[in-house]
Formats: sequence, C-alpha cells, structure tokens
Amino acid sequence: MINTDKYEGHTEGEWDLHSMGDGWTIGQLRKIDRTLMQDAPLLLAEVKRLREENELLRKADWEYECLWTWLAENTNLLNTIEPLMEEWKKELIE
Repeated sequence: MINTDKYEGHTEGEWDLHSMGDGWTIGQLRKIDRTLMQDAPLLLAEVKRLREENELLRKADWEYECLWTWLAENTNLLNTIEPLMEEWKKELIE
C-alpha cells in the first residue's frame, strides 16, 4: 500500500509543462508535483494490483451468493448446515 500523504498539496488540474528542445522540463514544477510525477509508475502498479484484488473479491462474493442461493433452494440441507456453522463459529472463538 502506498502512503499517499506525501502527495497532499500537489497542483490539481492541468500542469503547465514547457517544451525544451526534444524533451520536457519539470524543473519549474514544485517539489511535491515532481514527486507525484516520478511516482506515477508506482501509483499505476498499485491501481492495477487493487483492480486484480477487487476482481478476486467480486468473484468470491458471486460464488458465495451462488452457494447461498443453492442452499436456500435446498432448505432441508440448509437447516442441517446452519447449526453446524454456528457450532464451528463458537469453536473458533474459544
């Protein structure tokens, strides 16, 4: 996880970058803006990681919903499993 506090106070909106020969200069930017720009690859990697994690959680949630839908449709089985789950929860807490 990236500590985003170090970017607090960065320039919001478009930045005024100036062309310098065949490249761009960032020397006129404030230090905090340069830090944000330099960390862009790290921030992008974190966005990608979080998207992958979100996708895994979304799939797990969907599978969980499918399971409970199936169990609800098979109430006799659900009535057998629910008390067991409550017992297991108590055992985990103890």
